[in-house]
Amino acid sequence: MINKSTICCNKIDRTVLFIVISVLLLLISPSVYAMELESDIVSIPVAVGSSILYDDARITKPEGDGPFPLIVMTHGTPRDAEERAKTNVATYFKTQSEYFANKGYAVIFVVRRGFGASSASYEENQLFGNGTRNYTKSGLEAAKDLKATIDYMKNKSYIDKTRIILLGQSTGGHSVTAAGSLGIDGVIGVINFAGGRGSYAPDLVRDENNLIASMAQYGKTTRIPTLWLYSTNDHYFRPDLAQAMYKAYIGNGGQATFVELPPYNDDGHRSFVGNRSVWASYVDQFLEGLKGK
Repeated sequence: MINKSTICCNKIDRTVLFIVISVLLLLISPSVYAMELESDIVSIPVAVGSSILYDDARITKPEGDGPFPLIVMTHGTPRDAEERAKTNVATYFKTQSEYFANKGYAVIFVVRRGFGASSASYEENQLFGNGTRNYTKSGLEAAKDLKATIDYMKNKSYIDKTRIILLGQSTGGHSVTAAGSLGIDGVIGVINFAGGRGSYAPDLVRDENNLIASMAQYGKTTRIPTLWLYSTNDHYFRPDLAQAMYKAYIGNGGQATFVELPPYNDDGHRSFVGNRSVWASYVDQFLEGLKGK
């Protein structure tokens, strides 16, 4: 005789087992549930005087027609000038781009003029007449590449042209802060990871007062919120220098939230690349706050 209660219990046991296995897979293999992403390498035309130059860039986006908010992402500058050519458009900040694309953003990572495979000259070395570094002008020179990238992406039907965020690390952070001061239509926020210029040795920066002054200048004309993230063991831009730049920026009217990240390995300057578990919640909260803009 068939025991109906046993059959019922077996069905319940199988259901419970299925649920448990599903939960475990979700916990140990989150990548299985990630969005399907699309990626493409493109060339961005940059008008410089009467010439048209080209920046390499990589687009990473969710599948579909969107419209998706846009993150324009850019890189830093190695202390050794010969290393600039190693800024690889295919691999730089790839996992970071995928992180944001999995949150529903289209991301374009742009390699600025004078880096990577670019045949254009390096122009982010502007000087004052007295020979000291003109970091304000250098940042605005880099902003030309970012503005060109924004213009290029605005022509994509899958982009929400009213929701554009700029994100950069190191000189890229300084570059996006410069671009944020230009009032570019559609740009609603800036994320500055360890931004600055002029580091030539651990904890040493050329003409650092000029660097502080550049942030003060950008603060005068910026009308959008910005997020600044610096590690306490950043050996490119020391904590006291980071604070001085931040205070100069907000002192001239800039809107900024400063986040002091914990130490990371031997140099927290690389936190954006290697320490996402620490910065993700701050960046996610900032992006969430921009949704109402």
